[in-house]
Amino acid sequence: MKLFDDIIISNIDLDKTSQNGKDICDLYQPLVEKRLKQAKNTPFNSASFVMFSGNQKGGNSSEVKLIDRLSWIDDQTGNYIRNVLKLQKKDKTIAEFLKWKCFYGLSDREISEKIQKDERTIRRYKARAYFYLAVYSNQVEFIYEKTYHFQFD
Repeated sequence: MKLFDDIIISNIDLDKTSQNGKDICDLYQPLVEKRLKQAKNTPFNSASFVMFSGNQKGGNSSEVKLIDRLSWIDDQTGNYIRNVLKLQKKDKTIAEFLKWKCFYGLSDREISEKIQKDERTIRRYKARAYFYLAVYSNQVEFIYEKTYHFQFD
């Protein structure tokens, strides 16, 4: 998955951008979890089903529909959910990691059990997942080169 050309990527601070993605995940995870709990108590109406496509992304179909329904809300939390869902089209492992980490707050070990991958693999994908989340959330940190000229009299 290539998001930038080589000229732009050289100006991005990868560590700070990944940290921004982790911070975004930590910030929005309780909000998404709260919305999921609230939405589970709200019955679907017939208009809700119109918004969902027929393809399944895996997992519990009612859970997928619930997350899709929450992504249609036009606010910051809805945008955050949409960003995570957009990443599902790019890389399945990253998307699954972000889903379980950013929506449900699971630990790396719990995520590795859920998606049936080694915990080391999950740790390897983690920085990249946070980086992509920051990119999709417009939280990229750039490296700026500044040149100062001093003149002494």
